[in-house]
Amino acid sequence: MPETKLLGEIRVFGVSLLSRPGQQHAAIVFKDREKKSLSLLHLASHYDLRLEPWKAAYKCVPCQHFDDEELQYFAEHASKVYSENTGGIPYGFEYVGASAFNGDAKFIDTAGAGLTCATFILAFFEDLGYEVLDLESWSKSPEDTEWQSDIFGLLCRAMTPEKAAAQYYLIGDAVRYKPEEVVGAIGVFKSDPVTFSDAVALGAQLLAEVAPC
Repeated sequence: MPETKLLGEIRVFGVSLLSRPGQQHAAIVFKDREKKSLSLLHLASHYDLRLEPWKAAYKCVPCQHFDDEELQYFAEHASKVYSENTGGIPYGFEYVGASAFNGDAKFIDTAGAGLTCATFILAFFEDLGYEVLDLESWSKSPEDTEWQSDIFGLLCRAMTPEKAAAQYYLIGDAVRYKPEEVVGAIGVFKSDPVTFSDAVALGAQLLAEVAPC
């Protein structure tokens, strides 16, 4: 895949990456018609879906291959997803590409259901009819298992016993989709799902672009 710059200006809709030592965080960036300014929509934690003003620390990645009309529709859908899920969305490790939202953009909350900051964005696009990643091409790593274990340790006390048990048994079994790989893939997505190898390269490129000079 030819390398093109990922970072850029977002006028209506795009995605972003907050890069911190040892941890990345992904968010949707869009312009709310009522506020006339950029907002962040992101899954911050367990049942903690946030809509807040965009901050410069979140580095913007525009969706290069969508037109203005499509981007406006995406922005309107972002507002709808938030308004239908003000009670939050559970945190969870497993993402298999099936629809996470019902026809009204409400998250389908079952015992084992949940999303990460990155899979929330994948589920958002899936709800719009776009399969961003070639999920079948993805690989697991020991590093992913360690990350899942650490996150579970931080969040399990906020979960019901039923949800905690469901997530515990996914540690080491669920595939991890890293924020930088998802954000990078969305930046270049046209129509064909992005493969694991390409997403890894895009993630590395994005981390290099956001790194302090």
